[in-house]
Amino acid sequence: MFFGKSPKEKAENDFNKAEHLFEALQYKKAGKYYESAGDTFYEIKDFSSAELSFLNAAKSYIKEERHINVLNSLRKASNCSLQLNNYAYSQKVFEKALIYTKKLSKGKEKHSFYIIFSVLYYLCALIKGEPEKGVNLIKKIQKRINKDYFKVHSLIHFITNLTIAIRDKNESYLEKIINDFNEIELNQVERELAQIAILLVYMQVSISPEVVLDQEQWTIKDLIGLRIKVDETSFNSIKQNLFFEFQIKEFKILKVSIGHSDNLTIKNKPEFPLDISLQKGFDMDFELKPQFQKDISFIGPIKIQYEINGKYIGYFENRNEFNLTLLSPPTHLDVSIKNLKPPLIDKTFPLEILIENHSDSEARNLEITLTLPEPLKLMRGTLEKQIYSLGTNESINWKISAKPIEAGDFEIIGDIKYSDPDQNILKERKIFPISIKM
Repeated sequence: MFFGKSPKEKAENDFNKAEHLFEALQYKKAGKYYESAGDTFYEIKDFSSAELSFLNAAKSYIKEERHINVLNSLRKASNCSLQLNNYAYSQKVFEKALIYTKKLSKGKEKHSFYIIFSVLYYLCALIKGEPEKGVNLIKKIQKRINKDYFKVHSLIHFITNLTIAIRDKNESYLEKIINDFNEIELNQVERELAQIAILLVYMQVSISPEVVLDQEQWTIKDLIGLRIKVDETSFNSIKQNLFFEFQIKEFKILKVSIGHSDNLTIKNKPEFPLDISLQKGFDMDFELKPQFQKDISFIGPIKIQYEINGKYIGYFENRNEFNLTLLSPPTHLDVSIKNLKPPLIDKTFPLEILIENHSDSEARNLEITLTLPEPLKLMRGTLEKQIYSLGTNESINWKISAKPIEAGDFEIIGDIKYSDPDQNILKERKIFPISIKM
């Protein structure tokens, strides 16, 4: 109850008194009036004014080296930032509080402040999609805290279970958190922050996107079709869990990270951000392009970053790697034999043999054998060739000389044997008609 004046007027009067007292170097009284103004502003939900009041209270108490008052004021200021959904600023306040905690004498109270502020920093980092920053900070602060006190603290159990749940994708650790939630030493606004963090971890742990590939194998000239699906039933357990009172009003996919071997590139993907209805689930289509052949090609793991209500960032993950069977495109060789002069009986004439690779794959270990008809005698050159490799758009040619001994229509047979890049042995036979005149 506020008699005579409205709560806002009282808060403003207390703030103005604090300003005058601060200027008069009466820091202890200034701190009390700033704190009183902050409490009233907070009560009437003017969180911006309350935040400023508590920060000024902390400055005043710093002048008097009233360390506990400083830390309590910083905690209240950070609570105002949480109410304003300004989690980045809350983190900065928590960092300042951790630095200032060093000034406290050794003891349980000092260790308690270290744990509270580092855990709140962790929760802010987690709902911004950066839990590893929070983990790193707690590891750093842990060195300053009594080991036995650290091990038994309810907030450390809480953070440990959250971290293991993410690491192992194990819901049982979240069940422990929910069962023991009433034991954690946080106030109401901090508990709301913790519940949002638990929701994001629950979604990350319980939901694994399905990965669907369009084929079982591809050539390196194909596009690999990839569909990522999350069924609407995946969200049912979250909707039915009474612990999560939080309402998801807006859900957006911010980006999708697809791990893959270095011979693949992402060719086509959806445009992000992507608005999603959790009532229907969602699927997203991607295409990847192979750039070159490789012994082991894979896709995965896959990580989907989403945003809830324009504020909170979380992830869905499929941590599997999916091996791909990539084949080389079919290798095909073109063979031709050309008469360089008309073939006449008892006249030696030259022939040119040309082998071309117009396909998209290399031909290896080529063996070429020509068989001339009996009326055509080899006079010069070779009917057999061995070639180690014939790459794409490469060709080889050579010439032979032959002499016809009778007229007629005959056939030259060309047998080709080679292997493609996948070590498949390929054989081809080409038949070339030749007409010998008198």
